[in-house]
Amino acid sequence: MRSSLRRPRRLERLTVIGGLAAALSLGTVPASAGGVQLQALPGSNLTAAAPATADAPLPDYDKEIVDRFDSANSVNHIRHLAVDIGPRLNGTPQEREGAEYIGGILKSYGFKVTLQQWGPVSTKRVAKVTSSDADLPGGPNWQMAASTSGKFTGDTGVKGQVVDARTGQSATEFPADTEGKIVLMDYSTNATIRNTAVANAVSRGALAVILAYPTGNSAPPSFTLTTPQPGIPVVGGGSAHSTWLRELLAKGALTLTIATNEYANPMGTNVIGIRPAVGDPDGTTAPIVMVGAHIDSVLGAPGAHDDASGNGVSLEVARVLSQYPLDKELRIGGFGGEEGGLLGARAYVNTLTAAEKARFVGEWQMDMVGTPYEPARLWALTPNGQSNYVVQEAYESAARVGFDGLRNCRLGQSDHQAFYDVGIPSSLFIWLDYRPPTPPAVCGPTGGTYVTEPQYHKPTDTMDNISPERLQTTLDVVGGAVAHNALNAVTVSALSDAGQPLVGAQVRADCGNGPRDLGVTGASGKLKAVFPHITCDVSVTAEGATATERGVAISGDRAVKVTVDLTKPTISLTRPADGAVYTLGTATTASYRCEDNLSGIAGCTGTVPDGGPLDTSSVGFHDFTVKAVDNAGNTASRKVTYQVVYPWQAYFPETMSGKAGSAVPIKFSLGGDRGTGVFAPGYPASQQVACDTGKPIGSAEPTRNPGNSKISYGGGQYNYVWKTDKSWSNTCRQLQLKLDDGTGHFATIKLK
Repeated sequence: MRSSLRRPRRLERLTVIGGLAAALSLGTVPASAGGVQLQALPGSNLTAAAPATADAPLPDYDKEIVDRFDSANSVNHIRHLAVDIGPRLNGTPQEREGAEYIGGILKSYGFKVTLQQWGPVSTKRVAKVTSSDADLPGGPNWQMAASTSGKFTGDTGVKGQVVDARTGQSATEFPADTEGKIVLMDYSTNATIRNTAVANAVSRGALAVILAYPTGNSAPPSFTLTTPQPGIPVVGGGSAHSTWLRELLAKGALTLTIATNEYANPMGTNVIGIRPAVGDPDGTTAPIVMVGAHIDSVLGAPGAHDDASGNGVSLEVARVLSQYPLDKELRIGGFGGEEGGLLGARAYVNTLTAAEKARFVGEWQMDMVGTPYEPARLWALTPNGQSNYVVQEAYESAARVGFDGLRNCRLGQSDHQAFYDVGIPSSLFIWLDYRPPTPPAVCGPTGGTYVTEPQYHKPTDTMDNISPERLQTTLDVVGGAVAHNALNAVTVSALSDAGQPLVGAQVRADCGNGPRDLGVTGASGKLKAVFPHITCDVSVTAEGATATERGVAISGDRAVKVTVDLTKPTISLTRPADGAVYTLGTATTASYRCEDNLSGIAGCTGTVPDGGPLDTSSVGFHDFTVKAVDNAGNTASRKVTYQVVYPWQAYFPETMSGKAGSAVPIKFSLGGDRGTGVFAPGYPASQQVACDTGKPIGSAEPTRNPGNSKISYGGGQYNYVWKTDKSWSNTCRQLQLKLDDGTGHFATIKLK
């Protein structure tokens, strides 16, 4: 992020990413021409999501993508930019090297990559400082300011041991062996003191001079000398350089190489990666979703947080989204010259045609997105202080991942301003100690103030100024918003077969690698979800019933309607009828059918198949059940009971006369020998009845047999002897024969 010119500054996951593409195309136009020549590279390969390996349902695509973001990958990219390359001042080869690295990574992900040159920009005078015998704190490639008062050595530079001459104002401060050495001295804001120090060093045969702030927390100074010293390089170092050098010297001898260069009116560099939409390989119609970050850092700063962190996040977003076929065009921008006034971003947007600008969904700008500085919080800042589409999508993404720490207010000062100025929704996402205006002032008209971390724009903006946890939060929240918008928006409407919206219905989709949970429908019976370019079966479950729209081709935003059959299937059961009676051994068949005029019958099963034989092999009551299920999962059941009885034939009259105390023979046939246990428990029994009406009197009681006689079988019939009681004289009794088939048979006897 560039400094404000309008107010005083008050300011477990691990994946190794490798590989740098070699050939990148280059176009060049002057910045004054208002454009950048673009030369595209070969296209990319689109890769579908990896198949599911777990038995559990897959999450929705929002969660799946967020789960794949890994800040460890971002840290690897940040380390390469801030440590392996080091400070990346606009217009220097290091800015270009940063662009080439980003472009190579994007190309490996299947993006069409273009390097853009624009400019020229102001002349840059820099010193690259390295060591062959020491690990320099903060990285192997230091950058200092090269003074025009000294010599520009070119890339070869000068190499020598370092001696410390402190202020350099007296001979006593210079070691006896100063000649041929690199002399470290304190930088003074007083020009006379500076001139004296350098002159003293030159007079003692110094190979080169480093003037570094002895205290405080300052960036490398640029300065001139009253008396130029064209014979040796003279460079300015920050206060951290002074501290680090003296700590290294305290441990022993130190050798440095100092290479000073003057880059006169150099060109700045952008890198643009484009992943075309599936149906728009030429990039003329598809909506555009863009993520941006700036490549350059200020003089002397490795720029780990400002803004290698932004590139680390955008590259991880690119890695994950490159695994999905998309119907929206995804662009990743690395802009040079942000610190000089948004130069690269403005040059880039000047190349966009009106039609191209109209295709932009939004631009999410990542700038300083991972400092461990404790007062910093995640902010979405816009040039006018108003929330816009990009900001709102970030809030919704934060809600999906359960992060409630996002806030928005007003600030320009980063590359989002360039997009805002041409009407493209944009926002700066930044971890910053931002202070909103004091009420009643509000963010829109006024905006707030901010305090940056101590490492901001300093040589100490190293990997120590990076928090993997905050990078992960940025990926989850902002990367999640980018991914959500890069996918297709699909609205699923769930309706009953009566045409009513189904609230709280479970929605799932199977896109070829297993079912994934999308959530439940809201009060309108609708659910919004996102999908890549893919074909899916979309299912809705409500009240235990499920309906599926199969082969839904998802290409661009669309709506899907799923009607759920909530009506149970019907069952027609003709045979057996409820209460039907069949004689033992009768041959008869079941007859039934199931019907569903909506989703159709999935299953219709009975105790025996339709047309199959009914069980009449044993007497008694039998249940017969038919169960039906339709293709929506609705079920119905019908149960009837039929009876199987013996082939009964009685050989006794229904009414008879007899003498009380006599034995009455009762003979009957059951169509064969069924054994002697044919009576139901407690039977036979007898009960007194009124002789004139047959109305029961009192309660029934078990019968008795004469002697040891019991029921017997012989000659094709059963014989049972009922012993009447003498006390029943002049009464009428009803003999009750209840069999184990459930039937009852009766005879009334009038006793004398």
